[in-house]
Amino acid sequence: MKPNYIVIGAAKCATSSICNILSQHPDVFMVEGKEPQFFAHDDVYERGIEWYESLYDKAGKQKMRGEGSTNYTMKERFPETVSRIVSYTQDLKLIYVVRNPISRIESYWLQKRANGGEAVHYDFNTAVRLNRDWLVDSSNYWQQINAYRPYFPDDRIHIIFYEDFKADSSTVMRRCFEFLDVDPDTPLVNPNLHINSSSNKRIQGSLISRLRENSVYRTAVKAIPETLRGDMKKQKWFKQVFFKRINERPQWTTHNREWVADILEADTQQFLDYYGKPKNFWNLQGSESRQEISLY
Repeated sequence: MKPNYIVIGAAKCATSSICNILSQHPDVFMVEGKEPQFFAHDDVYERGIEWYESLYDKAGKQKMRGEGSTNYTMKERFPETVSRIVSYTQDLKLIYVVRNPISRIESYWLQKRANGGEAVHYDFNTAVRLNRDWLVDSSNYWQQINAYRPYFPDDRIHIIFYEDFKADSSTVMRRCFEFLDVDPDTPLVNPNLHINSSSNKRIQGSLISRLRENSVYRTAVKAIPETLRGDMKKQKWFKQVFFKRINERPQWTTHNREWVADILEADTQQFLDYYGKPKNFWNLQGSESRQEISLY
């Protein structure tokens, strides 16, 4: 069974909440786990179309069948994604969720660090430049959606602004259900659900990242049985030593914020203009309240 809609991103724009609410509708099926990343990640794509379509086996008679993978709008990082989707099918409706680019960059860096890997640098301002494809380029929303627009007409692309969802999620989801051509008045179990917040999470600190750069440390870690390593990571002391609790948003240097704003400005203005928002809808020189750490 094939999908007929996909939530294509962007990361840290309330996509988890939106996908969960979509899945509550009796006529909408969402792949379990939300993010198969089939068309983006080479190792997953190699599993083949049959494997991908098996993810929809439980859809039954539900009218709309879909998935949500935020890496589908990271064309610099995953350049084959759009061509793979287009070669598979163009009979899709696309949902693209966006957010103030500066706030999204901050929140996405926090998420990547909270996940415990080294995909982005442990120093935020270094990461902005070193990991530009993960953080900055994926915030050029006009470039990202324009990769799809030659193949999917505008009436098959639905844009959701995180700020609108945050202010009035019920109205935003009603329009989303209308876009999917399912009954927008169907009662949902938890229509105002907000999940995947960064508050109360811990992010990997600089200490463990620096240690991982040391070959002696890496050799020593490999000598520890994997099960024991897993048990150590679960210990309270391990988290306290190597992870720090998120209690504020990342701090920009003035130079870096101006550099990023310059990269994003023209793209952002084109996107806002095309999708009917005022030019000052997003402030690229700042972000949301510095006190707000409940980040999607």
